[in-house]
Amino acid sequence: MTKRTFKKIGILGGGIAGLSLANFLNEKSVVILEKETKVGGLCRSYNAGGVSYDIGPHIMFSKNPEVLRFMTAITPTNRMKRSNLIFLNGRYIKYPFENFLGQLKDKKIIDYCLNSFLHNPYKDMPAENMLAFFLKTFGEGITRTYLQPYNEKIWKFDPSMLDTQMVERIPKPPAEHIINSAKGKYSEGYLHQLFFYYPKKGGYQSMVDAVAKKISEKGVEIYAGKAVINIRKDGRVWRVKTPAREYVFDRIVNCMPIHELMKVLANLPQGIRETAGRLLYNSIYIIIVNVKKENVGRHFAFNIPQKDVIFHRVSKLDFLGRNYHKPGSSTLMLEVTFRENDGYDKMSRKQIVDRSIADMITLGFIDSKKDVNFTDFRKEKYAYVMYTLNHRRDTDAVLSFLRKQGVESTGRFAEFEYMNSDKVIEHSMGLAEKMNKK
Repeated sequence: MTKRTFKKIGILGGGIAGLSLANFLNEKSVVILEKETKVGGLCRSYNAGGVSYDIGPHIMFSKNPEVLRFMTAITPTNRMKRSNLIFLNGRYIKYPFENFLGQLKDKKIIDYCLNSFLHNPYKDMPAENMLAFFLKTFGEGITRTYLQPYNEKIWKFDPSMLDTQMVERIPKPPAEHIINSAKGKYSEGYLHQLFFYYPKKGGYQSMVDAVAKKISEKGVEIYAGKAVINIRKDGRVWRVKTPAREYVFDRIVNCMPIHELMKVLANLPQGIRETAGRLLYNSIYIIIVNVKKENVGRHFAFNIPQKDVIFHRVSKLDFLGRNYHKPGSSTLMLEVTFRENDGYDKMSRKQIVDRSIADMITLGFIDSKKDVNFTDFRKEKYAYVMYTLNHRRDTDAVLSFLRKQGVESTGRFAEFEYMNSDKVIEHSMGLAEKMNKK
């Protein structure tokens, strides 16, 4: 006989969206069901040779003071200054690219970027896709030299077929800033991200674990390793099945990827299933390479637009503090995006790791394969939401359907929005405020 558990609220997915939602809810009769064996979602951390690492280089920052306080108070953190670079044509260019054009050193490229910005034939034209936005805002030189190749590489998609949701908030830089940048007179950009916080130890998982501990102490039940296999509405309640138990909830909130929800939601209209199927996302390989020595200096992250290099970003984990440094070595994290049937998805772990090491040698980041002490490897299915030209229409249609059924959603892949953890927490905070009023 199937065991049943009755609770008021069921949260489907134990990433930072679901955990923070439970934290902000007044209701204590709450169950969180998480498919994986540990909570955290994209904020999970792993360990390689004694060094904690995340699924990508997470950092703590937010324009919302309340969210920032929540993130930095829940676990001990270090405050540090951003040190991100772009590696282009054998040179390190400080981020953001347009603020440091003089570091290109190549006068022909610098003049191309400057002149096409100052005399931009696209400036008064509509920008209805990502590529058009870049051309309109930055001109052809900056676009073709860095923005277009980097975005083509990370998205594995033509930016003319991506919409402007990710980039529309980027302001057009003043002409004097670009002129000074070309002359070697630099100014910092994106000041709200100039300083950030990071957990003193344990990676981003330490924040996740702290939230999980806090909500458990107030009575929220968290069950990891509990895959949802069926969800159906039964009158005024929701019946949610896992292999060993059926949960009966007055309300449910989806924090799992939309694509996974569609697989288990009963009585789903075919049109909604097809609409959700059009929502595209990228997966990611995370490659950890610990080396005896490297040549990247005291910096954190490097964007690599070069097309014949497999990874789009390298992060030096030692930058994050002494607990992320293994004495006598450096630990580098490499990221490779891929999508089903794009060729990268068919590569084996060995092929990915070997190619990554070879490309690091080619770029001069390390001298030899003999410098490698050990490697680690992770594959994450749901990494980046893609803002295709149909994204807004299709996402709104799916979420509208769910709301009409009484299902709220929060989280990057539940809402299908490219949100960092601070924005996810902010959305969960807002949803909790709404639910607390009912």
